[in-house]
Amino acid sequence: MILKYKIEHDNVLSLELKELLSRHLYKSIKSHNSKILVNGMETKLYQNVKQGDIVEIDYEVTKETEWPLYESKIEILYEDENYLVVNKRRNLLSIPTKKEPKSLYQEVLYYLSQKGDTPVVSILTRLDKKTSGLCLIALNKIAADRMAPIHEHITRKYYALLKGDLENDEGVIETFIKKDENSIKRYISDDGQKAISRYNVIKRYGDKTLVEYKLETGRTHQIRVHSLYINHPVIGDDLYTDDTGDLYLTSHYIKFKNMENKIVEIDIDSWWADEK
Repeated sequence: MILKYKIEHDNVLSLELKELLSRHLYKSIKSHNSKILVNGMETKLYQNVKQGDIVEIDYEVTKETEWPLYESKIEILYEDENYLVVNKRRNLLSIPTKKEPKSLYQEVLYYLSQKGDTPVVSILTRLDKKTSGLCLIALNKIAADRMAPIHEHITRKYYALLKGDLENDEGVIETFIKKDENSIKRYISDDGQKAISRYNVIKRYGDKTLVEYKLETGRTHQIRVHSLYINHPVIGDDLYTDDTGDLYLTSHYIKFKNMENKIVEIDIDSWWADEK
């Protein structure tokens, strides 16, 4: 893959790239001795460049997955050479585990393999197994690094059907979330990681409330933990409550800029939208 940049200042190339690229991407380019062209001429990092020069970086890392691939229909809502947006069905893992070796990750790799592609796939917006909805997937390391940190580059919104009637029409939940050492659960703790969720009520049903969450951080189980924290857990959350059945939680909206700086915006209905 060729990545292009325009130099903004008269400077040493390495210093300009440190400003243009993420720290992780710059280090990776150096470690892989990627070929760098300035105005079509191969150039070393220590050489000088001028404002307006065009830098092209030939960079790609490929690897084979250790997990078996399998055919399955996936719903792709956006695709270019760098990103996919897939509508993940509920009760499917985002990435495989030894206990459950089937996942969205393998389905995406299978889909790409049928086109002859062998990309480095990164699921940037992972969803819990029971959570459905939009997942943004990077198809190479450059595209993945471009989105770091996630909360600064990607806008995500979720529909959640909560138990009970919320007191306020909108609010902000700001806590610290920590992982339980003995399980996959998370809990509120002052020595955890900051977690911020904004919500607004979409519709009230008396004994349940449809809300839209907008995440400013991306902690594991953030919506489920925050909903429980305000005493209105997500319906179907069998991990944090005694409820069973499908989890009424869907990632319905995503917005980001692709590698050409064009805005990609996708909005879908929740899987239960047609329920009476």
